[in-house]
Amino acid sequence: MKKVLGTLMAVVLGGCFATVDEQGRVVEGQAAFTLSLPAVLPPLVVVHPGISVVSDYDQEVFYADGYYWTRRDDGWIRARDHRGTWARVEPRYVPAPLVQAPPGRYRHYRGGGQQEEHGNRGDHR
Repeated sequence: MKKVLGTLMAVVLGGCFATVDEQGRVVEGQAAFTLSLPAVLPPLVVVHPGISVVSDYDQEVFYADGYYWTRRDDGWIRARDHRGTWARVEPRYVPAPLVQAPPGRYRHYRGGGQQEEHGNRGDHR
């Protein structure tokens, strides 16, 4: 009986999903993600006013509006802390400069933008 109950719980929990509403709260309905990012990211480089990207990194990871952002499955996900759980975000809540940037444009980006240390912006690391 315990084995059946354990299997049932795994199936139920495996089907739990989350997304982010307009206030940044996680709500049920979409998949939540954990990304394999290093504990300490490379420096951020400003690429647009209010938008930074992790410099010289294999994937595009942006920082804007108090969140880390990245593309996932033709959509966007975000997290307050790059080491935390990422949640899918409705396109209308993604900052316009991120949506307008062609995919891959800032991969391995070194550009001439101003570099920031992760500790200079509130809670992000």
